[in-house]
Amino acid sequence: MKIEIDQSGKIEKTSKLTTVAYSNGKSQSIFITAKDKKSIQSLFRKIGQPKIFVYKLFAVLIFVLLKDEFKSQNQIIIDQEYPGYDSLIKDILFDVARLNNIKIDPKNIAFGCIGRKSKAHTKAINSFRNKKADIKLSAKEFYKIVFK
Repeated sequence: MKIEIDQSGKIEKTSKLTTVAYSNGKSQSIFITAKDKKSIQSLFRKIGQPKIFVYKLFAVLIFVLLKDEFKSQNQIIIDQEYPGYDSLIKDILFDVARLNNIKIDPKNIAFGCIGRKSKAHTKAINSFRNKKADIKLSAKEFYKIVFK
C-alpha cells in the first residue's frame, strides 16, 4: 500500500505551527507549535547547526507520525517540501529510526509531488487551519528522540 505524506505550515516559519499528515486509506496528523519550533531552532543555533534544524525537525515529524507504519512494507511517498534536500532528509530519517531501534527499508521511501487532491494534503491543511492534530510533538519529545 502507498502512504502519502504532506506538510502544511513551513517549519522555518517559526511564528506559526507546522502540521504533517499521512494518508493510505486511513489518515493521521502531527503538529508542533510555534513556541516549540523556536525552542528547537534556538538549540540548533547554540550548537552551531542552524541550517539543519528544518530538515531534522521535518524528518522527526515524519518518524513520529509513521513509526508504527514502518514495520509494514508500505511505499512511503514524501512531498518534496525542500527540493535538493531529499537525500539529507532521508538520511536523517534513517538515523533517527536507528537511534530508536526501528528498521526502515530504504527502497520503501521516495520523494514526489503530493497534489492538492491527496487525502494527506487535506488532512494536513485541515489540521493546520484547525490547530488540531492526532499527535502533538513537543520540543522535549523532539530532544528525547534525537539526542539519545
